[in-house]
Parts: sequence; C-alpha cells; structure tokens
Amino acid sequence: MPRRVANAAATIPDQFFTDELVGETPPSHSTMQRLYDVALELITLQPWHVLDETELVLTRDSATGQTCYCSAMGALGEVLMVQAYIGAEGYRLFRRVEAGEVSGAGDFYEAQHSVYMEFVPREELDAQDRKLLRALGHPAAVKAAPVFRACRPGYFPWYVTEQEARMLEECLRAVIVTCHAVINQDGKTLWQRPYTYPMVSLLDEKEGRYRIELVEATLPKEPPLAKVQLGPDELRRLLKQDYAIRGVLELDHFSSGAQLGNKNQRKGYVGVAMAVDSETGLVFPPEMVAPGDSIANALGRAILRASEVRRAFPQEVRVSKRSYKDCLEPVSELCGFPVNVVRSLPALAQARESMLRMMSGRI
Repeated sequence: MPRRVANAAATIPDQFFTDELVGETPPSHSTMQRLYDVALELITLQPWHVLDETELVLTRDSATGQTCYCSAMGALGEVLMVQAYIGAEGYRLFRRVEAGEVSGAGDFYEAQHSVYMEFVPREELDAQDRKLLRALGHPAAVKAAPVFRACRPGYFPWYVTEQEARMLEECLRAVIVTCHAVINQDGKTLWQRPYTYPMVSLLDEKEGRYRIELVEATLPKEPPLAKVQLGPDELRRLLKQDYAIRGVLELDHFSSGAQLGNKNQRKGYVGVAMAVDSETGLVFPPEMVAPGDSIANALGRAILRASEVRRAFPQEVRVSKRSYKDCLEPVSELCGFPVNVVRSLPALAQARESMLRMMSGRI
C-alpha cells in the first residue's frame, strides 16, 4: 500500500511511472531512493571533470551479466550526465560515435541501448520527474535535479523500469569507485592502452569493497541483417511481371525523426526505406519502418514499389552499407539485378533532405 510520511500532503507511491510502463515492472520506491542517493553522491564528485568521456568505466550488470560501458559527459558544460551503453552493440555504437560515423539523433537512437542519469535544470523536468523528486525528498529550492532514463533500439529515451533502475545504480557506483581511484592516484593510469578500460566488480556489498582490473574491450563481428523475406503475394507480383531492365536505383534506410506512440507509451522512431532514380532524382513511394520491423523487408518492398511505378526492374541498385547489399541478395538473385555498395548516394541524399525538411515544417 502507498505510504504517508510525516507532514506530507500526499501519499508516497510504492512504484513510479506506472502509467508509462504498463506491461512492464515499474521501479519501486526503495530502488529509486537508492538510485537518487547514489546520483547525488556522484554529482558531488563531478565525474565529467575527473574523467574524459572517452575514458569508459566497465561493470557487469548483476542481473543479466551484460557488460555496461559507462561514459561521463559534461566537461564543456553543455550536458551533465553519465550514460551506460549496454552490451556489445551498445559499445559498438559508442565506438561509431567516437569515430564520427553517426550522422544524427535518428541514427543514434535507432541503435542505442543504454541507461543514463542526467543532471538538468528544474524547468526541464516533466510532471513524472517532479512527482518522483518530491517523493524522494529533493529540496524544492535546488535549481537542478537528476533524471533517469533508458534507451532501447529504435525508441526515444523513456522512464526506467525496475531492472533498468537497478542496472543504472550499479553503473553509477562503478563510476564513483573509479573517480575515487583516479583522485587518490593523483593521475590517470587506467586508460593508457587503446580500448583497455577499468572493469569494476563488487567484492563485498556490506563493506562496500570493489575491485578494479584492466580489461581489453574487443568488438565481435557485427551481426548481419536478416535476409529479405517477401510474402507469397509479393513474390507472385514480382515473378509474373515481364518488366524491362533499365536505370539505376539509389536505396537507403534512415530515421525520419517522427515519433510513434500514444501519450503514455514509449515513443518509437519511424524509419524510412526510400528508393530514388539516380539519374532523374524521381522519388518512389517510401516504406515506413516501425521499431522492430525488418529493415531488409522494407528495403525489398521499396525496390518492388519502385519497379511497379517504373514498370521496369533496375539495371543496378546502389546502397550505402554492405549489410544492405547482403540482406537484399534473395531479391537481387530473383530479379537479376546487382546490388553494389557505393560511397555516396547523391540523388537519395537530396531527396532525404527534402523529406526531412518537409516533415520538420521547414518548408
């Protein structure tokens, strides 16, 4: 049952974000209290001034065994946060960001799997954050506060579940332990070798003892996209056509920036699979891709729709990624056109920019 505290005008709920996490396990009051307390402890250390954002701190989530790769950001004062990238694909995204291979927020959130704590001005808090902070006793006079979010691939940041809140608490504690080690050593000796980072492990919870050991963080081979699988009706439409073969299509998948989801639901990014005539710049009907949908199938359908409009199969299809070429192999073999990876897709880039400007209301 919800509890009342002395001199409190409202009851303190046993769980938070219950309306926003229907079908999942909302975080309990005790879990969020621990997370809030460790966040305040971390903020007093100002980890963004102790660690560079590329100096990752690793720890293994006690519930799932997944490695979390924690980055403290805020040296420039634009954001003050600790973000924990989850698992091998989370780490792969971090490496892509570090190498400048992520072109925008859409590409970032499309692949993002993480939990984070961000310290934000009070005016940026939403109603649920304010409710949480009141229940946790955050002083009303303080002009900033921590917020806690989780990112899942294809979705905008959303409120943490019970398991995500516990994971984030462990990650923040690992950063605290590492910051103390750096401060006490009066220098940074933990990141001297490339892609080698401190791994923090809990030895004794009651005594608060941790071990720090250096580990090399290697990336496994990137998993391939599943091959395109068109339905029986779509295959029949392809096979019965006696189309000519002409022209070159530029094909790509990208984030539209549009949101999918109701008011209290986790908001998903809407992707777009688009085909454009390389010579004329003609844009064919795009395929919308919701979180969890097959990108390969959307790319295959974009080719199919373009072929139906043109009444011709392409002489060549050009894509930006090897994974797109590989996943389109069944359609390529069936229809007899090659799929080639190229450095740039100029016609598609222009069409994409026009579409994004239209969707954002800039034109």
